[in-house]
Amino acid sequence: MHTESENTAATLKGLEKRLSDISLLMKNISAYQQTKAVYMQYKKAKDKEKFLRGNESSIIIHEAAAKTLQAARNGGKLPDFKKLHTEYKELTEKKDKLYQEYGKLKKKVKQYDTIKQNVDTILRQARQPEKEHKKER
Repeated sequence: MHTESENTAATLKGLEKRLSDISLLMKNISAYQQTKAVYMQYKKAKDKEKFLRGNESSIIIHEAAAKTLQAARNGGKLPDFKKLHTEYKELTEKKDKLYQEYGKLKKKVKQYDTIKQNVDTILRQARQPEKEHKKER
């Protein structure tokens, strides 16, 4: 029972890590898409310094998102935003089900631990009179 509980906890950690990765990727894709038009205007601007002063935050966000996405791409193609969103939704549902299962397993483990402690206590009490009986002989 302990092993099953530990395995479920490990699976949950893995799911949470993947959800975190997807969330960050989706955030960067969204930021990249939202700031792309401003960045293109910046690239075409004749007076880049003036344009930068008026749109500095959008340009910084775009460049940071682009850098993060390039690193995430790792030579391959980035997944589609809709596919990421679908995967995120599916993993969230799976995580919720696993959390319910994990809660039930933890409850069972706690019950088994309580039963084991009770049995150990009973066995210890049963052995004590036996030792006292031997001393009397």
